[in-house]
Amino acid sequence: MQNRVKLPCGMTTGSGPRFSSRGTLVTCSAAFCDNEATHVLEFVPREGNPERWGAYCENCPERRIAPAVEVDAAREQGVRIHDQSFDTTRLPLSDEHWRYREFIDEERAEIDLIKNGELVETYVSPGVFEWRKPSNENEENIR
Repeated sequence: MQNRVKLPCGMTTGSGPRFSSRGTLVTCSAAFCDNEATHVLEFVPREGNPERWGAYCENCPERRIAPAVEVDAAREQGVRIHDQSFDTTRLPLSDEHWRYREFIDEERAEIDLIKNGELVETYVSPGVFEWRKPSNENEENIR
């Protein structure tokens, strides 16, 4: 399992088991995926203004998004079979409110800073990590 690490722009990424000691690997935000992050999963509310959910590899968000009519049909069938106790968290995400796209220049620039060692994974509190500038040369060498 990997750490979920927040970029300065606010988007969540991963730093999986292959995380290098120099802090240069940015992995998919999916819990058990060690592929390099290349896309952004976004939530699009009815009002517009999409919210970046996280950085994922090309395959992970693609598998999670399905046409809204299919998601609605699966939800109805699940409720019919399992009654109101049906767990909807296992359903795919509806394309009515979710989409994925490739990184924009700002996001790619932050990923490049990590690859160049200018941002390193930093422990903030239990279970909370962020990509930050190294505080000094000795700390960077320890990571």
